Amino acid sequence: MTILIRAGKLIDGKGGAIESAALLMDGDRIRALGRQADLQPGEGVEVIDASNKTIMPGLVDAHVHLVNSGSPLSATELRSASDDDMMILSMKNALLAIKSGVTTIRDLGGKGFITVAIRDAIAKGIIPGPRVVSCAAALTITGGQAHFKSLEVDTLDEMKKAVRYTIKGGADCIKIFGSGGNATPGSNPLAAQYSMEEFRVAAEEAHRLGKHVAAHVHPTVAIRSAVEAGIDSLEHCSWMSPGGISVDQGLLEEIINKGITISLGFPASWYRVPLDEIQDVMDREGREAMLEPRYRTIREMYDSDARVVASSDAGSTATRIDEFALLLEFLVNRLEIPADRVITSATSLAADAIGLGKETGSLEPGKKADVILVDGDPLSDITALQRVDTVIKDGRVAAHLGQVDI
Repeated sequence: MTILIRAGKLIDGKGGAIESAALLMDGDRIRALGRQADLQPGEGVEVIDASNKTIMPGLVDAHVHLVNSGSPLSATELRSASDDDMMILSMKNALLAIKSGVTTIRDLGGKGFITVAIRDAIAKGIIPGPRVVSCAAALTITGGQAHFKSLEVDTLDEMKKAVRYTIKGGADCIKIFGSGGNATPGSNPLAAQYSMEEFRVAAEEAHRLGKHVAAHVHPTVAIRSAVEAGIDSLEHCSWMSPGGISVDQGLLEEIINKGITISLGFPASWYRVPLDEIQDVMDREGREAMLEPRYRTIREMYDSDARVVASSDAGSTATRIDEFALLLEFLVNRLEIPADRVITSATSLAADAIGLGKETGSLEPGKKADVILVDGDPLSDITALQRVDTVIKDGRVAAHLGQVDI
């Protein structure tokens, strides 16, 4: 089916915008885009009038956890959840994601191969949901961050075997918990969990098999090891040290020069949930003093030439998968990062980071027709992303006015 959408504005996901725009879709692909006056429908073309709306790429959230609830007790709940519980929750979260305008996600830590099964079920049309890039289960040290759902890996040989095993089972990428975190008892977010050599073995083995590697790295010591080892994507990249939070400018320059992606993985517990409502974050006592320094590092990274991707860490403490737009609002309205930069970081840059930049993430002829229509103009009012009218994935309406097409 060929469809022409006429909209008040088009945002292409790469920094460009067109007023009084039109987008022509042919089957699951974008055929053309431009001004309405220059793009007229041919015979048999269905026309959708969205003159008071903005058309833009579907959002790409590069860091989510489908098996997590995103409740204030998410980590606590997960430690006692069965595999069946996680599968059911993953299906629910997939539906919530597509309904909210997120058409592509990278899942960075399920259990076993649950999220691989979810990915395949969505691709086959069995259940609704976004396009999924899955790491299957993440790799961590024995007793380390998220050990209750991850593969525990402690030696170079175990690392190599775990990478092979995970990819054999269908993983699209590898995720390493390169440092401790905030929601696992006994885990230390200021300490690295792996040496540079262990990072390097994971990166080399994954790259040999054609997969990219994302590393959870809160402290600067772990960021440095990941960068030296050839990791592709730095998750959180929090620049923590015993002395506080601040960007290492020399290391940031190395990240830029190597073209490494920084993926924020920034959950609601860091920016919009009152501290007294956070139930299962281990560092509550010192969290308030860390907020402004953390915000400052995010501004610095966006202000640099780094490839910064907005990502939500959805599923973690108090962070629902259908609230990605709230993070984008925070980045624009609270941290004063330009809206076009934030939108690009949640569309084309994010798609590039997860290996799908040639297929989705921007509105260009030949790419997948992953499109959302929103009420208002997100460039002047970023909260328009919270008013999703229609979600189109692969050229078909996936959701309209909050109702998912099943």
